[in-house]
Amino acid sequence: MGDSVGHDHDEDGFRSGLARGELLVPVCRQCGAVLDYAQRVCGECGSAALGWRQAEGRGVLRSAVEMSVSYVDSLQAPYLVASVRLAEGPHLLARYAGTWDDVRGGQPVNALVEDGALCFKPA
Repeated sequence: MGDSVGHDHDEDGFRSGLARGELLVPVCRQCGAVLDYAQRVCGECGSAALGWRQAEGRGVLRSAVEMSVSYVDSLQAPYLVASVRLAEGPHLLARYAGTWDDVRGGQPVNALVEDGALCFKPA
């Protein structure tokens, strides 16, 4: 895991990390606790001083769904979207770079960041 980076806790910090090829998780600058992505205040110490830290890039597949409509030009339907619990704790939704045959709840997955886009693949 990397050190905290100098971004305010907002979506732009997350997207800036992806643009650099990094998956970031939100952290409390006061106590170091890892937060869920939607949190704006630390549940451990109550601080609102939040930042970002590089994630390990590992997680567990919780579920997946096949999208039959393309909502962005870079993803042509059909494609899979996975719900993943990261090793650090937070949950994320992202494209799944596997097939339905690969989808198993509880299976380990690895994050892959390419061209500023996040996806998960079977470990």
